[in-house]
Amino acid sequence: MGEVRATAENNVPQDAPLRRLVVLSCAIALVAGAFALVVPLWMSERGVVGPLLVDSERPVLSGLAALAAFVFATLVALVVSRVVNTAVGTFVLGAGVGYLALRSGSAIDFAFGASRLVPAAVEIAGWSVLIAAASWALYRFGGRLPDFPLTGDDEIDSPTGPLARRSWFAAALAVAVAWLVAANDTKGQAIAAVVIGSFVAAFVARSLAKATQPVYLPAIIVLGFAIVSGYLAFAARGDLATGFVDGSFPRLLRLMPVDIAAGTLVGSAMGFGFARGFVSPTE
Repeated sequence: MGEVRATAENNVPQDAPLRRLVVLSCAIALVAGAFALVVPLWMSERGVVGPLLVDSERPVLSGLAALAAFVFATLVALVVSRVVNTAVGTFVLGAGVGYLALRSGSAIDFAFGASRLVPAAVEIAGWSVLIAAASWALYRFGGRLPDFPLTGDDEIDSPTGPLARRSWFAAALAVAVAWLVAANDTKGQAIAAVVIGSFVAAFVARSLAKATQPVYLPAIIVLGFAIVSGYLAFAARGDLATGFVDGSFPRLLRLMPVDIAAGTLVGSAMGFGFARGFVSPTE
């Protein structure tokens, strides 16, 4: 066994770490550049980049541009998945969406602009669909995670099997932790809250389904935020601007849809990768 391991290690190209670093750096620059082209199209009538897609002056054009950038970023992430692994590819996709999130409007713009709660919930749900499709493509064409070999057991190997569905309950942790962390109204705090929440959820999800790949976990996390946002859309009372001033503005409404999408992709990739050192699929 020791000889086999030594042979495998000797077959690894000596420049592999450097090549991976170069590929990762170039990939992040490419996906960020793609979403940078989308930013001007999200400009709202108030003269600032809106927090929601529907706040832009030309929402259809803005939506198509965002979709094109997302598809391009997914293709770049596929290359990274092949060169490094699919978790890193997911991180790259999240970095691209993260550029748009950093440049888009914050909770202040949401509260004092023309934004509405129901479109926000719908937009979050839309991101979950895009992320589900991208995740399927990354794991289907980018390859399985290296420490998750096929077992031949459908319950373990299936990304929608019993073990996978059990791990999806960890998505509730992402929402709860994000609620705790979102202590102020800044854009950085909003994205960080989702990253941390998704990190925790991914770590726990790997513990619940040790040998099942997290193909749809990021999409389920985003869907969890959409469900909570939908509930708040019907349960919240009063004017958003008034609530923002008097402190009754719900914490989770500080997280804009694009913040949730970016933070979930980045946080879940980091959490699942971090858990590798603690949870072995063969245990």
